[in-house]
Amino acid sequence: MKSKIVFQINVPGYGRSDKLTAFTYIQEMYEISERNAKRYAEKCGADYYKVEVADDFKLAAHKHLDYQKLKAYDFIDYDQIVYFDSDYIIKDNAPNLFEICGDKFSACRDPGKAVLALANDLEMPIERYFNAGFMYLTKEVLNKSKDSLVKYLANDYSYEGQGMLNKMFFDLDINFNPLPASDWNPVNRCFGTYADHYAGAKKRNWGKIKY
Repeated sequence: MKSKIVFQINVPGYGRSDKLTAFTYIQEMYEISERNAKRYAEKCGADYYKVEVADDFKLAAHKHLDYQKLKAYDFIDYDQIVYFDSDYIIKDNAPNLFEICGDKFSACRDPGKAVLALANDLEMPIERYFNAGFMYLTKEVLNKSKDSLVKYLANDYSYEGQGMLNKMFFDLDINFNPLPASDWNPVNRCFGTYADHYAGAKKRNWGKIKY
């Protein structure tokens, strides 16, 4: 049986704005996100882990909190890893990603004019740019990219950890299996079939739905 884990970043009280990435701490939202993620992990037979301190992943301890997504590399002994932002709420009707994605690194494309500029800045095509607020990663992908971490962490990126992962994976020719954004990560809106994502300014929608 393959080993599985779901993890999130939830550092209580953390809120600051660096460059293009803003973090606004909404305790109720983060508590519900954690509750649902734990419930989802249990349903899928996966472990659960929460990053609770800003320097949990030591290689990125001096960087913006978003780089703690790289904590995935501490789970390299797992076969399958799912990451959810803490403003991302997985719904009870969501099917089992570990079965759906199997051995395919999967995420949702991040479309739009603003993203086109970000992709151009990274010298990569927009169709290869993914939103890192939700990711399904595999041991194979982590093993292929782990030796490049220090090199890429030495640079700064727009959208922080998301920018770094996109650039590193593109340079290493690691492509992703695109899942429907309207189902798994509604990046252009807020509410999706299997998840809601209150990223950035979409936090103003908090409270419109009861969970």
